[in-house]
Amino acid sequence: MKRHAILWGSLLCVILLAGLIWPVAAAPKKVTLTLWCHQLVLHKNGFERVAKVFTEKHPNITIKVQPQADIATQMKAALAAKSAPDMFTPRAEDMLELVLGRAIEPFPADVLSVEELKAKHWPEYYLQSPFDKVYAVGIPDPIGDAGLVVNVDFLKEAGLAIPEEFESLDQMLDYAKKLTKTDASGKLIRAGLSCREYNNSVFAWDFIAEQGGKFYDNATGKFDFTIPESRKAIEFFYDLHYKYKVDSVDLPDSYDAVSQKVAAMAFMWAEYIPFAKTIYPDLNFAFVVKPSFVKGRQPIFTHVDTWNLAVWAGSKHKAEALEFIKFLKTKEAQMLFLEENPGISPLRELAKPEYYKNPERSFLMPLLKHLPNMRFWGPFGNDSMIKDSFYRTMDAIEHKSLGLDEGLAKMTKDANEAVARFRDRYPNAPKPKLQW
Repeated sequence: MKRHAILWGSLLCVILLAGLIWPVAAAPKKVTLTLWCHQLVLHKNGFERVAKVFTEKHPNITIKVQPQADIATQMKAALAAKSAPDMFTPRAEDMLELVLGRAIEPFPADVLSVEELKAKHWPEYYLQSPFDKVYAVGIPDPIGDAGLVVNVDFLKEAGLAIPEEFESLDQMLDYAKKLTKTDASGKLIRAGLSCREYNNSVFAWDFIAEQGGKFYDNATGKFDFTIPESRKAIEFFYDLHYKYKVDSVDLPDSYDAVSQKVAAMAFMWAEYIPFAKTIYPDLNFAFVVKPSFVKGRQPIFTHVDTWNLAVWAGSKHKAEALEFIKFLKTKEAQMLFLEENPGISPLRELAKPEYYKNPERSFLMPLLKHLPNMRFWGPFGNDSMIKDSFYRTMDAIEHKSLGLDEGLAKMTKDANEAVARFRDRYPNAPKPKLQW
């Protein structure tokens, strides 16, 4: 008995000592991450859906999604004040400066490596910041220059079928003319084709390239929008107002025109289709893929307006934020986001018809065959400034406050000055090699 008691006593001491030497692991610390995204409700819903599932897998990490009215401006102000959120959503146009300015955290290879990015994601997600590290992961997003939003009821009223894509400019113009309405005095009261939307600058670049024009010299790093192909492309937008008379500067811009039913068709970002269902449920829209500027040639598409998620370099919770990034890149998370925000996932494997049979995403099905041939215009440096200036100049030409040749010269000057300013600040910035 005594011996057994001694043995049991010894065993108890060993157990107690083991508890002191190898204590039970403490529960993970609770962390709340702040994520800023675009105010578009589709983005908010997408991030919240992914965050909910992520937190179920990681109960110690909560994601607080905060939509921002002007995400680009808010982001720059927060970075300057060193009070940015843990994660935020930069556009492709902003990626180069964020990386060179060391504002965002590079991803470790086990989170997302360059090799994995190139193998599994569409090229634009590498080209937007072509470095030896990955700095952001994309979210599902339709291509900004993909085509036109059309009012289904207006097309039916005119006896016009809704094509998946326009075969030529002539076909598109024929539709536009039949859909245009004027009042008794001849004043245009409904545009057949509205053409004043921010992404029109990229449509114009595509139209230049479809003619064989090169508006950027890879060797010199200089823009030239005075070339003949550029003149024809910009003149086309001008002619929609004054030659074909299917749009008018007296009408609202494209976004407001389609929502106010004063435009039957408009060059517009494809995301407008699901977005409109949430805020204009009584309106019936469809999407039609754009034609090439040159009949018989394949249209060019370029996803220069990607949306991404990056981690602020100053975050106090980088490890937890990178854990969320690791989840966001997965097929599971991308599908969750797609269910809330129909678009094109950065993952190549999801660009298959079986993922677009869902009625909410089927409008993008005709676009899938064009994805392997996409181009990427940039990154030049100060890309958002270049696009902003280009669009404002297009608008001035359409309003006749600038002549066509004067406007083309201004586009060239503004773009080259924007790049020069960027390279003065970041002399080692990589120069793009555009695929012509």
